[in-house]
Amino acid sequence: MNQEIVTDKSFLQIKTIRTSSNGFLMKLKEGDVILALDGEMVNKSYEELSKELSEIKEKNEKKVITLFRDGVIFNTFIYGPLGVICENITYEKIPELEIANINDHFQKNEFYFLFEVFQKPGNVAILLNTMPSIFASIAPPLWMLQNRLWTFFCITMVFYFLLFSISPWLFFIGWILKSWYVGNSQIDLLRFFYRLNNYRLSLSFCAKSEKEAQEIARKFDDKIDFYFSYLEPVIIED
Repeated sequence: MNQEIVTDKSFLQIKTIRTSSNGFLMKLKEGDVILALDGEMVNKSYEELSKELSEIKEKNEKKVITLFRDGVIFNTFIYGPLGVICENITYEKIPELEIANINDHFQKNEFYFLFEVFQKPGNVAILLNTMPSIFASIAPPLWMLQNRLWTFFCITMVFYFLLFSISPWLFFIGWILKSWYVGNSQIDLLRFFYRLNNYRLSLSFCAKSEKEAQEIARKFDDKIDFYFSYLEPVIIED
């Protein structure tokens, strides 16, 4: 990669993303612009940024990277090198960046959750908070109902009924084991059932709350709607 001139008014724009790389798994897209890392503006070459990201991986840390896509500034977690090819661009190519203030989009002392948006054409989208819930470990059947995992719920109830019909003690042991399994695998289970129902992961980003996450998703897609939505109903055109 040719050495490029880097100024305090330049940013990194993603040109290519390697398949199965961190950038690919993070649902980054070609054309995304890297603005900041943990609130610090990224006005450097990609080689310099890669060294910093490698240190994150070596220390088993995570940081928040701020990006610009299609007029929207958003954050997401990063755990190491992205596995992408970037080029330096200036404000002249994307004028919106000249007035962008990172502090309006990321506060280092705030706690952020990682959200994933699953979509299916013609259906209400699903917003997944990847922070595990203690509810899944305490009462798996109620957690399944809460997340509309109807098939999994029915199978689980049959499983509990069979155990209880054999022995209450066997039922108790089964409940403990099921709670342990669901509690530890809940996010992977949700992703599996969403994909099983033909929902596809379309967005991945950080937000401080579910309401803020829905607002960010609406910025990317003004037709998106969610279960238990905090947003105004989508305007349906005649």
